[in-house]
Amino acid sequence: MLSYSDTLKYIFNLRGGEIDLRLHRMEQVLSLLDHPEKRFPALHIAGTNGKGSTAAMLHRILSVAGYRVGLYTSPHVVSFTERIRIGSEEISEAEVVELAGLVQDLSRKEGIPLTFFEFVTVIALVYFARHKVDVAVVEVGLGGRLDATNVVLPRVSMITTISKDHEAYLGSDLLSIAWEKGGIIKSGIPVVCGDLPQEIGEFLQEMAKLKGSSSYFLGRDFAFTWNEKDLFDYQGLEWSLADLYLPLRGRFQRANAALALGALEVVHEEFPVTEAAIREGLKTVFWPGRFEVVAGEPTIILDGAHNGEGIRALVREIRDFKGQKKVVLLFAAMADKDWPLMLRELSAVADEFVLTRVPMETIFEQIPHVLDQLRAEAHELVTAVAGPLEDSGAVPVGSGALNPDSQAAAKRLPSSGGSVAVLEFYRRDIRPFLQGGGHAGPLATPSQALALFQHMRTLLPLPLHKTLSDLEAICEERRQLALQTQLHYWLHGWLLLHIPLSMALLVLAVVHAVIALRY
Repeated sequence: MLSYSDTLKYIFNLRGGEIDLRLHRMEQVLSLLDHPEKRFPALHIAGTNGKGSTAAMLHRILSVAGYRVGLYTSPHVVSFTERIRIGSEEISEAEVVELAGLVQDLSRKEGIPLTFFEFVTVIALVYFARHKVDVAVVEVGLGGRLDATNVVLPRVSMITTISKDHEAYLGSDLLSIAWEKGGIIKSGIPVVCGDLPQEIGEFLQEMAKLKGSSSYFLGRDFAFTWNEKDLFDYQGLEWSLADLYLPLRGRFQRANAALALGALEVVHEEFPVTEAAIREGLKTVFWPGRFEVVAGEPTIILDGAHNGEGIRALVREIRDFKGQKKVVLLFAAMADKDWPLMLRELSAVADEFVLTRVPMETIFEQIPHVLDQLRAEAHELVTAVAGPLEDSGAVPVGSGALNPDSQAAAKRLPSSGGSVAVLEFYRRDIRPFLQGGGHAGPLATPSQALALFQHMRTLLPLPLHKTLSDLEAICEERRQLALQTQLHYWLHGWLLLHIPLSMALLVLAVVHAVIALRY
């Protein structure tokens, strides 16, 4: 059994920067684990911002009310174990090691290449089922429709806010993003939404209506009013609560609290909570890294805002909080974030900037450097893989394996160089074949190409699996078309043979009947 540190190394090495949004891997693994996700009800939360804070409030209120409540959120701030907890207890390091070993062994044995987030989500679901939670509060990782968490059985679905973020995966316009996040709405399960633009609200309402689900919106069906100091009032579907205290700072946190209370109203019959539990839960909730004041002299505030909506909310809070104080901003962001917009917005409240960088590269930063570095040797590496393959004359159809010479050649490739080489091979030789250019070599059929992809998926790191997925989708379309074409010709031949034969038999039967009647 691995140590805890080695287990985390294995889990984090699954990350690789790639986000492969599909649910079939989760469904396969969970089926093999006897569906832990079906053994407890969930409150499922999607949205661009506010998911974690809203989840923390729900978790705390329900815990104070006496329920055994699981909480699954991401990312963590300090410790990996923050992501998975029941009540006030985080998952133990020993259980992380045990469950990671279980999932690792199972996924390897069955050939299911889980992504980082899928792997961790499976651990969380097994952990909640094993410890028999009454309910789990589950935060979506990215989007919703194809997110790894979209396998739970929710009693209510929640969508906090919708704005632009992760546009490469969710779309560049708000309706596309709303479609992805609205994908957590289940048939007949109510959805509770935050204060959204009118067009987006109407769109989500229509999505819910088509699934036979009731929908509730902040500002229309429930609301909050921020009173003096840190107190606020909540006016809900039936509840009316005055002078609620919330230690989390900012107007946006009151909106998150109202959303949490709206959801609790919707599930009140199954999970009743008292007013005292609500007040105590909100009063004692803690959620780090969201306008968190960590020191007083000088005042030091930590905030993880990383998109336009989050930054604008942060700017409003800094403006209200700072008074006459000078603001020195220490700033860092990943390269795939809209950091120019973030700096423009923050310049309205910052007197001085200190720019630094996060000591971790995303795949968007890694791949260009790797490609530049290895482009010169890509041809040689491609030859090492493709040469034995072409010499063999065929790829075993459906086996997912190359011939021994090709396997040996592939193993000699350095991991990064081999990945780039194979990727270049796909782009130069295989993609034209799949898109209709034809190929006279061993990849003469879509089934053979699919077999190659299945094998190479085990060699490529996760950042390049998206390319494989795209190619496999094209290839599968071509394979289905080929099958349909084969079926068409088979039916055509069958009809050409059997219709005349059937007609002849019919004539013989008629003649036989006439003769029988006459004699």
